[in-house]
Amino acid sequence: MEILTPVWNILKVALGLGFVIFLHELGHFLLAKWNGVKVEKFSIGFGPTLVGFRRGETEYVLAAIPLGGFVKMLGESPDEEANKSTDPRAYPNKSVGARMAIISAGVIMNVLLGLACFVYAYGQGMEEVPAMIGVVKPDSPAYKAGIRPGDEIVAIDGRRDINFGSMMLKVSLSGAGQKVNFEIARPGQKETIPITIEPRREESDDVPRIGVAQETSLTLGKPPVGKPVGYSPPLKPADLGLKLGDTLIALGTEGTEPEKIDNAEAVKAKLAADRSVPLVQVFERSTQATQEKKAKREEIKVVAQPNHVVDFGFRLTPEPISSIQANSPASKAGFQVGDLIVKVDGSSDFDPMRLPEICFDRAGQTMTFVVERPGSTNGSKEVAIEVVPERTPYGLEFFPSAPLDIPGLGLAYPIRPKISAIDEGSPAAKAGLHVGDVLGKFALNAIDQSKESRLEPIAFSAKNLEWPYAFSLLQGVPARDVELTINGSSKPVRLQPRLNPDWYNPWRGLQFRTTIRTLPPQGVQASLRRGFDDTVDNILRIYAMLRSLAQKRVSPKLLGGPIMIASVAYSQADTGLTELVHFLGILSINLAVLNFLPVPPLDGGQMVFLIAEKVRGRPLPDSAMIVGSWIGIGLLLFLMVYVMYQDILRFFFH
Repeated sequence: MEILTPVWNILKVALGLGFVIFLHELGHFLLAKWNGVKVEKFSIGFGPTLVGFRRGETEYVLAAIPLGGFVKMLGESPDEEANKSTDPRAYPNKSVGARMAIISAGVIMNVLLGLACFVYAYGQGMEEVPAMIGVVKPDSPAYKAGIRPGDEIVAIDGRRDINFGSMMLKVSLSGAGQKVNFEIARPGQKETIPITIEPRREESDDVPRIGVAQETSLTLGKPPVGKPVGYSPPLKPADLGLKLGDTLIALGTEGTEPEKIDNAEAVKAKLAADRSVPLVQVFERSTQATQEKKAKREEIKVVAQPNHVVDFGFRLTPEPISSIQANSPASKAGFQVGDLIVKVDGSSDFDPMRLPEICFDRAGQTMTFVVERPGSTNGSKEVAIEVVPERTPYGLEFFPSAPLDIPGLGLAYPIRPKISAIDEGSPAAKAGLHVGDVLGKFALNAIDQSKESRLEPIAFSAKNLEWPYAFSLLQGVPARDVELTINGSSKPVRLQPRLNPDWYNPWRGLQFRTTIRTLPPQGVQASLRRGFDDTVDNILRIYAMLRSLAQKRVSPKLLGGPIMIASVAYSQADTGLTELVHFLGILSINLAVLNFLPVPPLDGGQMVFLIAEKVRGRPLPDSAMIVGSWIGIGLLLFLMVYVMYQDILRFFFH
């Protein structure tokens, strides 16, 4: 029966989308009949008729192009001869109030449908991604404001029933200069923390962001194990015997009793603390009941060997500190943006890429840093700073276009691709690299040469200090070799990465799903309240999106058309009926608001004509209405072509 699942999902999507359109047109139809208007045609879709029949004076049609629908009323179009009819059942011969009611009925029906869909979804219970933070991008607004991994956002601008998606939407639709008020719950603290952040849109982003990603669960995703490259011999994920849905429940070193574990941050801390020794990982696997067997749970133990860091044996140069987290050890100790770290515990011979590891190992102990601080008149000066790092987990996964984060201190600095030291006998030494050489381009030649695995070269420059990101790719993509251009030369140097014998990557290859929280079925009152709030929020969000598009805060590349709508609807249908109904509620609200924009021939454009008629005391001239309608049609056709173009690019090329 599994082979029929896609067919059933497509049928659910078709019926759902068709019902949204049907209900909109039904609103026009019922109000037209109520006001005594002759309805000549009721159509779902445009173009050639697929199925149709006539009952009474109205023809009912299912048409070939499922991009909307229409209700054709006698005399509705200004260029129709029937428009000038004295027939009391002609649309133009009804009062302005009656025509306003007919025009607005479709929108009202869609708003009511959206409300009904939301109420149904909450009544059934839903799954949502909670606003728990797993990663904070260095140098981002959230980083500077002091948000940390493990935090949960429990309220935004006073609104409490939020999830990660609604939080991101609120941020992405913020206006220019607008600040968003967050309320943060932090593990180990009783009181919530108020934080105000102004979202920022980077050149590479389509929308404003604050720089956070959601927390992972302890349940393995697909695939359950990645391909860390620091194993010798190479790790074969299949050998571990782990499956999608297995849940990590305990961790421990060999020879000790594994400790129960219940959150992702605890896992990160354990992986970092025991990065250099074999680690026992205990998983729970649930099996579904069948006719022959009862459902059961079993425990699986897997021993994961240490994962070495892969490098070339050279050390690069730190840049001055670019950002400091609020209320972090660094901010309390007196570090400043612009400081250049020149000594760590009295030594100038330190690797800036290993400072996260050093600070983690020295957590709770006093460390002494010497920084070179720019002066206002006499150049720079050296300043000694004592600080006690926190035991904040670190990893070697870095963002594109982001500096290197030192989680134990709460500061970040870029890495300049200038070689400051080379290990004797290393790949860099054998390739003839020298201290002072400047890296120009990094091209990783993956062992897997499929189109999906091919990576674009990374070019370094004064504005593009991407070494941390390039370094993280080196840890996660098995490489045949790497090509580096040096000192502006176009001829690359080929290096074979090595396993660093005394540098370990905390990541052991496990790949976890995003955290999912189940919202239990709500009662009638709670469902109505949440449904009403969602309805209002979705209406306001569409206007916020239009404002953000006008302010160029949001890229028009995010707009989607029929292909995107169908794709998202299919994904929701595949997840479950409740998720599909909830999505149809959002779609219905979108249809209502967009259809009421003041653009002819949309309902909102017709309403503008009616308001003008009410103000003037007589209808607008036919010529003005016809010209306005054709301009509106031109704008809508242009928009349709654009969103279809974006759909095609997104579907076939991204």
